[in-house]
Amino acid sequence: MHEPGVRRKPDHTIGELSRRKEEPRVFIEPRPGGLVVQIRPLARSRAWRVRMAAVGLAVAGAALVGSVRIGQTWEAGIRRWDFGDFPLPLLIFLTLAVLVSTPLSLLGLAALAFAEERIEVAPDAVTVSTTAFEKTRERRIPLAELDCWRETYRPLPPWWTWAVKRLAASTGGRLYAVAGAAGPREKRAIGEALAQATGRSLMGDFGRRIA
Repeated sequence: MHEPGVRRKPDHTIGELSRRKEEPRVFIEPRPGGLVVQIRPLARSRAWRVRMAAVGLAVAGAALVGSVRIGQTWEAGIRRWDFGDFPLPLLIFLTLAVLVSTPLSLLGLAALAFAEERIEVAPDAVTVSTTAFEKTRERRIPLAELDCWRETYRPLPPWWTWAVKRLAASTGGRLYAVAGAAGPREKRAIGEALAQATGRSLMGDFGRRIA
């Protein structure tokens, strides 16, 4: 029961996140003349810390197994000086792939775990502030230059974001990724809120209108 005359603030958090005891990671707050979207780091949640650690261990384990197998192949080929069983160009490619992709994958997981983002819609512009590796990048998009919001499967920077679906601001024929640290379901809710706040459509690939 609430005291008479006391009004609760509307709950603008996304889906099930609003019902959890811990502070929501993603929330949308309408404001006079605009909107604020706040995406907090995944590492704030104990459940997500466990998940990210499990993924990191799986990546490291797979890289270790692959490295051992590749090392054995190199050893056998050098001992006989014959790489007929496993072509040398392919072996070099796989070696470089493991050496490069593993550190990048672990670095990407770390960036995703600690990244945070704030999207602020004002009457004249949209300001996107993204913090990763203790560096904040701010981008301001004048509302007059904003064509639409776009859900796309095209790869867009930053490289460490969720790779399946991207949410982007379309302006001047270019796409600028937003809400990179949000999941696909959260991106849809954020995109719909941004579309309503800015009066610009939320579009999919191939001109499909979503909201």
